[in-house]
Amino acid sequence: MDHACPTIELNPISEDDLLFWEELLAQQETREHQPLQERREEELRQHLHRYTEHDLGHPHHREYKWVVIDTKSLERVGEVSFDKLDIGQKIGRIGYSISPGWWGKGFGTAVVGALVDKIFSESDCQRIEAECSIHNSASSRVLEKNGFTREGTKRGYLEIHGVRVDHYSFGLLKEDWEKQR
Repeated sequence: MDHACPTIELNPISEDDLLFWEELLAQQETREHQPLQERREEELRQHLHRYTEHDLGHPHHREYKWVVIDTKSLERVGEVSFDKLDIGQKIGRIGYSISPGWWGKGFGTAVVGALVDKIFSESDCQRIEAECSIHNSASSRVLEKNGFTREGTKRGYLEIHGVRVDHYSFGLLKEDWEKQR
């Protein structure tokens, strides 16, 4: 699959990334369409233990997180996550946040593409799901450019800033990804 910006790298999140992660969550634009909250570095440090396993093929580990690096500037541009929702059925879900200073430059599309490639190449996952607010057209486009199919609308799916917000539900099957490559 051809991505708009192939110059990214996914690095497992580590102690060195805590300040970036804190700054990303502190940006109001980052939280506009997501149920994210500002967190302090110490609080984020406590979450790191959830992301110590890097082998996507691990039979029991469920949560993974990476920091996205622009390989040209070597700057951190965002973070992505993968959660195994149902290990037996081989279903996972992705999430992603790009720092607002990098919006509109193709990084979202490149990041999701790289993450999908990694998941389907390194794990036995057969289906990846993603959701985005019906108000976040940029995120919908990112998913569609990466082969995801909009499968429906989840009414009142998440509470964002005190309001229940409808979300589009997207899915991508490994067999469809293989055909698109």
